[in-house]
Amino acid sequence: MICPKCGFEIPEGHMYCDNCGAEINFVPDFEPEVENEINATLSGVADELNKEERIKQERKQKRMELIKSIKNKRHVILMSVAAIVVFGFCVYLIALYPEKTSNNYLTSAELAKNEGDIEKAISILQEAEEQFPDNSDLLFRLSDYYLENGDTEKAVEALLDITENSNFQEETIVNAYESIISIYKQNNESDKIVEILQEGENSIVAGLREKYIPESPILLPVSGEYDDTVSIVLEPPSGTDFNIYYTVNDGNPDAGSILYENEIVIDTVGEYEIKAVCINEYGVSSSVVEGKFSVVEGAPAPPEILEPSGEYNQNTMIVAVAEAGSTIFYTSNGADPTSSSKQYISPITMPVGTSHFKFVAINEEGVMSEVVERNYHLVFTRLVSTEQAVNLLVNTLVRLDYLLDSSGKVRGVDGYNQYIYNSEIEIQGAGEYYVIVEYHVTNDGISTPTGLLYAVNTHDGSVNRLGYDSSGKYTLITISNR
Repeated sequence: MICPKCGFEIPEGHMYCDNCGAEINFVPDFEPEVENEINATLSGVADELNKEERIKQERKQKRMELIKSIKNKRHVILMSVAAIVVFGFCVYLIALYPEKTSNNYLTSAELAKNEGDIEKAISILQEAEEQFPDNSDLLFRLSDYYLENGDTEKAVEALLDITENSNFQEETIVNAYESIISIYKQNNESDKIVEILQEGENSIVAGLREKYIPESPILLPVSGEYDDTVSIVLEPPSGTDFNIYYTVNDGNPDAGSILYENEIVIDTVGEYEIKAVCINEYGVSSSVVEGKFSVVEGAPAPPEILEPSGEYNQNTMIVAVAEAGSTIFYTSNGADPTSSSKQYISPITMPVGTSHFKFVAINEEGVMSEVVERNYHLVFTRLVSTEQAVNLLVNTLVRLDYLLDSSGKVRGVDGYNQYIYNSEIEIQGAGEYYVIVEYHVTNDGISTPTGLLYAVNTHDGSVNRLGYDSSGKYTLITISNR
């Protein structure tokens, strides 16, 4: 468009000339359709104005009703408003001074730790512990931070606060104890594990003792004196994972002592003290078990007598055997043998009749074995009858010129001798004999014992005088020495 006043071109939509400032009047061309549209638009605007007026009237009416209702309930409304104001004030105070929960403390401490300020993290949790002494999460976290900061003692103290607080559940207390045990295990302070588990007498500590403190091994055999050698066995208690360590005359054992793998064999003379313990995976040691053993020079094996005690009916040799380095001594009079008794050199002829032998072996050090006893009864088959025994006696006396003839005549003496069988006896070491009594018969027929007794062997018919020894026992006297 061109300005009618100055001729300057006016941009479309401008109401004034940008050059001279003249007002531009637009006179549009008349069109009936446009007029109709305008009329319709104006009619619609009128309807809208009327509608808005109605709405304003309705709103006014509702406000009046609301005001009336508020006036009727003004006391309730005032109280509600006051409550809202108080609540808002509290929210304001909380926003101004926020109260920290245990989780707030844990979060703050973790942020401080992640920023590398472990001391600040510990300080936050210390403050939290004072506010929430019954919160185990705070104490466990505080213990972890102490450990991370290299303060083992403080870490254990934090956990002990849990074990000593009866408000915590049993599971929490057990976890605290096991955390302490884990700390001591890592630091190789097994003695402190034992110490802490020995302090309490409740069921929790008792159960932990059974779990973490092993039982002592069983030492067999029992203490005592042993000949030559002793084999010692260490039997483990059941149900635990551990090693057994022991010492020999070297104080109480520990993990640096001798590891038990096989039985301990001691074969040198001397005194020995064996001590043993079980040590589990936590390095905790059981109580010490000990035994004292004395190994002495052993007695030699007793001699072996090949002929057992019993009845014999033929000539028999008694044979004795001893181990190398030992000498055999024996007796046949009932006394215990010593090194002064008869020495066994070769087999012994078994005596006829009843005999009792004792044998012993003595080694080069003069140590005696156990005594071995044998009882023998050697009786030969009877080959001589009582009548034959009497005839053998008379014939022997005639041969020795004791009698003049078999009738019993005695030189220079009236009458004759008569020999009568009396009994059978057994003489120790000699065998069985017939006892024959001597009588003198005078011419007038009076028979009187002379006091002489004779013994005739029932097997070989040998003739002997029969006497008594100092103890009153029968003894044989060679008849030629009558």
